[in-house]
This record gives sequence, C-alpha cells and structure tokens, in this order.
Amino acid sequence: MIDNNTLILVRNRNNGSTGYTIPDRGLWRLFAPGETKKIPFEELQQLQYQPGGDYTLKNLLVIENKEALDMLNIQVEPEYNYTEADIRQVLLSGTIEQLEDFLDFAPEGAIELCKDIAVKEEIPDIRKRDIISKVTGFNINNAINVNHAMNAEDKKPQEEKKERRVKIDAEEPATRQRRTSPIAPSSESKAAEKPVSAVPNYKVVTKK
Repeated sequence: MIDNNTLILVRNRNNGSTGYTIPDRGLWRLFAPGETKKIPFEELQQLQYQPGGDYTLKNLLVIENKEALDMLNIQVEPEYNYTEADIRQVLLSGTIEQLEDFLDFAPEGAIELCKDIAVKEEIPDIRKRDIISKVTGFNINNAINVNHAMNAEDKKPQEEKKERRVKIDAEEPATRQRRTSPIAPSSESKAAEKPVSAVPNYKVVTKK
C-alpha cells in the first residue's frame, strides 16, 4: 500500500537535465541526465497539479512503480518504461515494426532520446533513418552529415604561419636632407666658444 511518505523510484529519461518546482513547499528538484531519485509519493501528487507537472511525469520522467502510476491515474504503454539501452536495441537490432510501434506509442521524451541515439550511433539501416525523419520531422541523415562536417573542421591542423620564400632587405632609415644652409654663428657665439687661457692675462711692470 502506498502512502504519502512512500518513496518512489523516479528516473529522468530526458537526454538533458529535468527540473521542477513546487512553490507551496519551497521545493526545487533537479535530475541529471539518466539520474534516478527516490521521491515521496505525496511530492509526485503535488507535482501533477503544478503547471507542466503532468507533462513532466508522463514525458520527461519515468515513475518506476505500477501502483503509483495507477494512483496518479497515468495510463502508460510498455514504451514508457524503456531505458536508453532498450531504445538503442530497437534502433540497432529491432525490427522495422518495433521501431514504428515505438514511435507511435512512446512518450515525447523517449522519442527525443531516440533521435539523439540514432544520430550518435549513425544507425546503418537507411529505412529506420527515413522512418524516424518522416514521423518526427527531424532529418537523421542531415544531422549525421552535419556532425561529420563539424568533426572534420575540428581535426584541421592549425593554420601554419606563412613565411616568405625570399628575404626582404630591411629598409634603411631615410637620410634627412637640409632645405638650406645653416646660419653662421654670431660673434657672441664665437666669443663664448673661444677657449680661455690658463695663464693670467695681466701686464707686467718693471721698475727702473
């Protein structure tokens, strides 16, 4: 029997983080990709009545408890419980019919994960690529080609610094040329430049 405090395993099926808030409880909870948490059943009930809460429970999270799903009145198909490994198996080794059923009955979050895996694994079956593209509107072939182009760009060696094949002589600084002859030094300048004799300059007077 499930009561409000019963802990329920809840898994994030989204290929990114998934979070929700319950303002009345001052609660903010975040799931990392593929993370599983134990959540009190009462919290799931409260989440269901929050804006977007029912969508989150049906498409982005997986409630791994059949009784809890029934009490929340969430009707699910088997694809609801598919893990990432299950989806990869459908894509790589499952039949065309299994893939078509998956795309018809899986929740939105599982289909988003399917697209992501199909591109990363580059599923070799062209028919499966075409079916996914037709149902979802997401072109698998184009996405794979874009990944190839981006990877090739990343692998390009850094552009080498270009060097000249012929050395260029360094230019000599331009020689300054006078426009006219310099002025002649003034007499004051000449006097100033005249060297001073070390011998005292005075007249010697002799007595007779």
